[in-house]
Amino acid sequence: MSTSCQHDHHHGHHHGVSAGDTSVRNIAIAFVLNLSFAVIELVGGWWTQSIAIQADAIHDFGDSIALAAALGLQYWSSAHPSDRFTFGFKRLSLLSALATSFVLLAGSVFIIGRAVERLANPVAPNLNGMFFLAVLGVAVNGAAAWKMSHGVTQNERALSWHMMEDLLGWVAVLVGSIVMRFADVPWIDAVLSLAIAGIVIMGASRNFWASSQLFLQAAPNVDLTAIRHELGSIPRITSVDSLKVWSLDGAHHVASVQITIPQDMSAADRGSLKSDVRDVFKRFGEFETNIECIESI
Repeated sequence: MSTSCQHDHHHGHHHGVSAGDTSVRNIAIAFVLNLSFAVIELVGGWWTQSIAIQADAIHDFGDSIALAAALGLQYWSSAHPSDRFTFGFKRLSLLSALATSFVLLAGSVFIIGRAVERLANPVAPNLNGMFFLAVLGVAVNGAAAWKMSHGVTQNERALSWHMMEDLLGWVAVLVGSIVMRFADVPWIDAVLSLAIAGIVIMGASRNFWASSQLFLQAAPNVDLTAIRHELGSIPRITSVDSLKVWSLDGAHHVASVQITIPQDMSAADRGSLKSDVRDVFKRFGEFETNIECIESI
């Protein structure tokens, strides 16, 4: 005999009005800074003839897409599930992650081709312009990274690493512009662009792989053995079966579990048990739980 024990919905995006407004403002500021500077460095890369700057411009445009998607998701994260989309709309973030990864990968392949050509025929870039843009890049990306590092949402924490990656790329360009002032090594610009493209490809590939796994409903990075053990240690639960865990967007998860309980358990004890089961999942992340109780015979 089975009876539905609980179907709980825990939405981790409720951070309060002020926290939500702060998250939107942080992402919006980072987006405006990133997109504006991407346009500046694309023009500046053409002006200075620096492939490294053009490489980072492509990277920043990809980051702008990610920031725009994150900004939209922050607005829509509280949208209620519908009859057609019963889990809500959090998985839209996976589509934006894949789109961003494709943009970054395609742009990096293009830049690698340009860099290889430049290695064969080195051209000295405009060092004054390169140095000026590098200083501006460090300042702008440093401000964006600092802003995102103070965020409280998962989106902001993930994007802060993106911003930090941009900051390091501009530090490399700054170092290159200084080195070329004292040494006749015009090829260093192409080498820097290859290094930046390589870093971007590794990061984009990692994000693409992680997003693809979530699309295939792979279990998130939680200890299922520990969850099963803690559930089994709850008094009056005699067995734990059909434990399934998947993720909506990498931060908000869904769990389904079947537990066996004594047939004579009172309503009050069932309520206490439901709370204990929810508490177990809460210790491992943000979960929406579906708990099915099977009464032992």
